[in-house]
Amino acid sequence: MSAAESFTATEGGSDARARWRGAAVFLVCAVLAALFVFLHVRAQDSAVQRQIQVLSQLVMVRSIDARWDAAIFRARTGPGAPSEPVVQSTDLMRIQRALDLAQAHALSNALRTSAQDLRNAYGEKADLVARLQQAATDSRQALESAMRADAAVSALVRNAWRDFPQRDRLVAAENLVARVLAEAQQYHYAPTPAHRAALAGYAADLPRAHSLPRAVEAGLARLESDVHRLLLLKPLEELLAQRLAVLDTGAGVSALAETFERSLGEALTRRNHYRLALLVYTTALVLLLAYFAARGAARQRALAARCVKAEEALAELQAREQSREESGANAHAGIEAGNVRLMRRP
Repeated sequence: MSAAESFTATEGGSDARARWRGAAVFLVCAVLAALFVFLHVRAQDSAVQRQIQVLSQLVMVRSIDARWDAAIFRARTGPGAPSEPVVQSTDLMRIQRALDLAQAHALSNALRTSAQDLRNAYGEKADLVARLQQAATDSRQALESAMRADAAVSALVRNAWRDFPQRDRLVAAENLVARVLAEAQQYHYAPTPAHRAALAGYAADLPRAHSLPRAVEAGLARLESDVHRLLLLKPLEELLAQRLAVLDTGAGVSALAETFERSLGEALTRRNHYRLALLVYTTALVLLLAYFAARGAARQRALAARCVKAEEALAELQAREQSREESGANAHAGIEAGNVRLMRRP
């Protein structure tokens, strides 16, 4: 093999090694960049934002549920019952939208089923709350109407006191009214079977109170009507309240929120781990880049120094060549001069 062929083969091998080295560097850089992108995406973790959004919506559902329960409790027990509807027009829509979001971002089929069941339960509860509010209002109005009979009968008894000789019957009528109203209040606030039976028994005595002034008998008849209305309305209210207690949507949404809260805690822990890994990896990349930059700068300085030395050697070589050429020219001029002198001799 000639020297030219050997140089060509050596140069071809160097080019192949350079190409392989370039491909390997590109592959390593691509892997490092892909790993950086992966860690960055996992460190952001959009699932955390979704979990936070679902939790905030479930908190809103719990607040609406608590408002419904508090309003129904006031409607059934206190004089400060709300006159406006407990279930607002947008309540059910907001609840269903929140539960749809929870169902969409649920991590298991059981969780999705729970969200769907809760959505159906809230649809039923909205209807029950509206019906229970109306039933509680009706029974409370029946009790208030019955309580007004106390003052009405007392006034009628006072008016008849002078003209009616059987005053003991008037006193008995007043006592009966007092017992009926006492039992009506007890039954309204504690509708047990015992209180209902006692109220029904006292109410049955009202139509038996005969031989009284006509106005007093009319007042007792109105009281009997109000008590019977209370006895009819209160069981419906209790039936609706029992069905509402069976639904127990508050516990259901709390359990669902706790599940998402645990998932959020796990997601936050996982995101913090990826953020720490991203920080360490970024620091390592920066240090690696700094190392290669310093190494490249050192190689650049070494190459610049070699170039300076090569230029100095080249300049020295050129000086030597010029000096050699000048010496050769002087020698050639001396020879020419000698030849001329020899030719001039006789």
